Amino acid sequence: MKRLLLAAIFALAATPALAAGLPVELKSFVLIEDEVVHLGDLWDNLGDKADTVLAPAPQPGKRVTADARWLSAVADRYGINWKPANPVESVVIERAGQMIDVQLVESELREALAAEGVPVPFDFEIANRTTLNMMVPTSGEAIGVAVRDVAWDPRTARFSATVEAPAGLPSAVRQRINGHVYSVVRVPVLNRALGRGDVVGERDIGWVEMRSNAVRRDLVTDVRQMIGQEPRTQLRAGAPVRSADLQRPVLVPRNSLVTMVIASPFMRLTAQGRSIDEGGKGDVIRITNLHSKRVVEAVVDGPGTVLVVPNGAVALAN
Repeated sequence: MKRLLLAAIFALAATPALAAGLPVELKSFVLIEDEVVHLGDLWDNLGDKADTVLAPAPQPGKRVTADARWLSAVADRYGINWKPANPVESVVIERAGQMIDVQLVESELREALAAEGVPVPFDFEIANRTTLNMMVPTSGEAIGVAVRDVAWDPRTARFSATVEAPAGLPSAVRQRINGHVYSVVRVPVLNRALGRGDVVGERDIGWVEMRSNAVRRDLVTDVRQMIGQEPRTQLRAGAPVRSADLQRPVLVPRNSLVTMVIASPFMRLTAQGRSIDEGGKGDVIRITNLHSKRVVEAVVDGPGTVLVVPNGAVALAN
């Protein structure tokens, strides 16, 4: 047993020497996670020379190609027994990198702007958003992001800030960004699709946030203007509603039979008529008296019922 253990120890101790005795072989591709390139990253079987620092590594996510001429010069300088097999022999050196999550940057920026005094709720737009495609060295851990040096001008609604990742490290990548802040308003919307014949109730209301400069004057912003109303056409869920999209529920459809009523403290007269127009409660529509064939104006009072305006009493009687 002791002999086997000693043999194993001697074999491990001899490994560097054996490696040094093997032919030096150039790699075709190498992925670097360190900040520098070592000779051993480019060639196998260099022995003690493998840990020699050769040059700075490429930027994270970038790659360079070392050609045969450059490799030959490096081999001569460091006494490496290697010659290119052909003029196009090369090695690709790539630095491992990790892309910063833009959504994480936006989340940190939102908190920083709020802390700077931007009234909530608000939205923002980063003018140079493409610069946030930041590549940092791979660490194997979640990368923290910090937003520093925030400046916000309430007069112009412009902001600027510095994004730093990984946060707090001397080697962190820093990028200056700028953009615009927008005030936000809550707008009522339908939480399900509704169409003609449906009446909007409180349970049908949802809310979305919109930039105030995108809220047109014809959009409904007061929920009281929606509840109890009927869509003129099919309306989809989650979309802003225009005032023209709604109407009072139709109580008298067009070309329907109605009861025409005229009431006074002294009498109440009724007659059958047919609607020319459709209308909701309180709407003034035209009605044809089925007996006299005369057309009168009446106010919709309920489903299938209209009140004839006073000057239409004669027409009703006829």
